[in-house]
Amino acid sequence: MSLSHRIFVLGVLVLGVGCNATRSGSPQAKQPGTAELTSADIKTHIERVMVSDGHGIAIAARDGCLASIASATDDTGDYDEMRVRCPRPDRMEGFFKGVDRITSAAELVRVGEETEDVEAPAAQVLTAGGVAMRVTKKPDALKLVAEVNKLSAELQAAESPAPGPASPGGWQMLRLSGPAHVVFAGEPLTGVLDARVSTTGQYLCEFMANTDDGPLRATKSGWIPPQHAANAIDEVLRPFEALAPNERPKATYASGVKAGAEKKASATTVGAVFQRFGPFQDALGDACLPQLDPPMQTGL
Repeated sequence: MSLSHRIFVLGVLVLGVGCNATRSGSPQAKQPGTAELTSADIKTHIERVMVSDGHGIAIAARDGCLASIASATDDTGDYDEMRVRCPRPDRMEGFFKGVDRITSAAELVRVGEETEDVEAPAAQVLTAGGVAMRVTKKPDALKLVAEVNKLSAELQAAESPAPGPASPGGWQMLRLSGPAHVVFAGEPLTGVLDARVSTTGQYLCEFMANTDDGPLRATKSGWIPPQHAANAIDEVLRPFEALAPNERPKATYASGVKAGAEKKASATTVGAVFQRFGPFQDALGDACLPQLDPPMQTGL
């Protein structure tokens, strides 16, 4: 799957943004003859904002999440990185107050149907009525890029769950790591999923896979009601038995935090814990799209 295809899927499937994007993630060019408008002229809230800084694309939804996709490089080489971060509703509400402030004075033009790129930095918005509009002036686009980057950095710094209050069963956090699969835009992908859920309600799921176009790293973080998280953690870890002193930890594992200490599950109970995590994933909606593959006893 190409990077441009992933960008399109990111906008349409993850956030529901019906705006086309190109490989560079730039919004489409102005159609000749369209009139310039401001947010005040539209008289409606901006529901989505999409920005490109030349390195990737990011899309924020007023009622949901901040998603981004970009190419990155580390010691292992180049890879595509997808991130979806879903903060608490009040934080996204505060973010869009800043977006409204910027767009209220910005010149906007209706997006046409052509596919010509607009040079980054670029910004595009979607109104509540479904009208896609492009920010015409670079200084205004830069302000929106800065707002999105600020929010992204803030969420990234605080997206790793920490153990929360003890559940009725005494657990504070759940973690599972192992082989997983997912069908992404019709393409089956296999890789490794690492999922963490705290009794605070915070979760972080990281999926790493190899595709025909190279490595892909996808993460999703956010919040569910703490009571639901605590009850689910207890249910998932119900068959838990601790790793015996003579057992060696494996790459595929399940663990829980109790009284501040991480306890890994024994080889004989990892599969049962994984199986119980399936319905929990369904309850999370699209929080952890990849499904863990039940480990084979001989493969542990």
